[in-house]
Amino acid sequence: MMPIHEKLMIQSVKAYAVALPLTKPIKMAHAVFETVENVIVRIESEDGFVGWGEAASAPSLTGETWQGMVSLIEGFIAPLMVGRDARLRSSLMSHIGAHIFGATGSISAVEMALIDLLGHRYNLPFAMLIGGMCRDHVEPMWILGNGSMEADLADAQFRHGKGYRSFKVKGGTQSIDQEIEATMRLRDVLGQDVKICIDANSGYDLAKARRYISATSAARVEFIEQPFPRQDIASLKALAADGSIPICADQSVHDIADIHLQSTCGVSGIALKLNKLGGVTAALHAASICEENGMKIIVAAKVAESSIASAAIMHLASVIPSVEWGVSLTHPYLAVDLVKQPLELKDGKSFLGNKPGLGIDVDMDNLDRYRIR
Repeated sequence: MMPIHEKLMIQSVKAYAVALPLTKPIKMAHAVFETVENVIVRIESEDGFVGWGEAASAPSLTGETWQGMVSLIEGFIAPLMVGRDARLRSSLMSHIGAHIFGATGSISAVEMALIDLLGHRYNLPFAMLIGGMCRDHVEPMWILGNGSMEADLADAQFRHGKGYRSFKVKGGTQSIDQEIEATMRLRDVLGQDVKICIDANSGYDLAKARRYISATSAARVEFIEQPFPRQDIASLKALAADGSIPICADQSVHDIADIHLQSTCGVSGIALKLNKLGGVTAALHAASICEENGMKIIVAAKVAESSIASAAIMHLASVIPSVEWGVSLTHPYLAVDLVKQPLELKDGKSFLGNKPGLGIDVDMDNLDRYRIR
């Protein structure tokens, strides 16, 4: 481990766009994903230490394309960082924030790589640099988005056998009657001890949401995520006033002001994502605001990021005092990962380990093979 008083000067900041295939398509209310386009950030210090970061390009969520992210990171953010001391992470990120509005995915990937770099320099796990662990593992949920009831049921049974005890159903993809039937059958297949929630991805209106909730009451759905488009505040307040099921906000939350607004609308919890909030520091702040407002938390990656971003999500979830609604890691949906040893699930749990930084070893061959040139 290097002495803390010695500077850690940044030599280079690089961004790579990759197109990664999924094992099979994931169907959501307004989109079907077969491949994903993510941006990988590599920061190297003058003395040879390297840190990695990642964020999915998500035009519908953050307004960022991979082309814009690569251009912004290499053409604008890199000059703000090169030649500066990485130890001064807070002031460095504030310096970047003072020169850039939005670009939350790009900033998140850069901050992630910066923390990973510090972890390698000082031989400390990522979690120890962002607050210290409350737990040494997470219990990931599995997303069911196959587009058909039978495929989802088969997938759920298989993943339940692999140790998963929490499932999120992608709603808004079939008729409401089909989704009701699928939820009821899912509860019968998985038993009473498994957690089930539904993510409508803004695919419902108030009538559909109420019908789904009423008809699936016996299935004990834990919460409904983002039932309506973010601008439909009236439906959100009406559903919350029913008091029939907790509501989780995802696409409606991009900053602290959004959390306060959702709280006044009766929302019970928030999905925290690094790329929409702007990084680890912003996510930790958001988590503290949720706690102050009595709101529950799910910590989630964007579909589908590699084990680079999933590792950061695990470390973040290990630091937040309470993540009652679970953790969503999305690297298992990829047909190919960008690390040599993808994060594993054993007996329903993924353990952080004690390796420095994110604890991952990037597969340079895969990074080169799937890079968008």
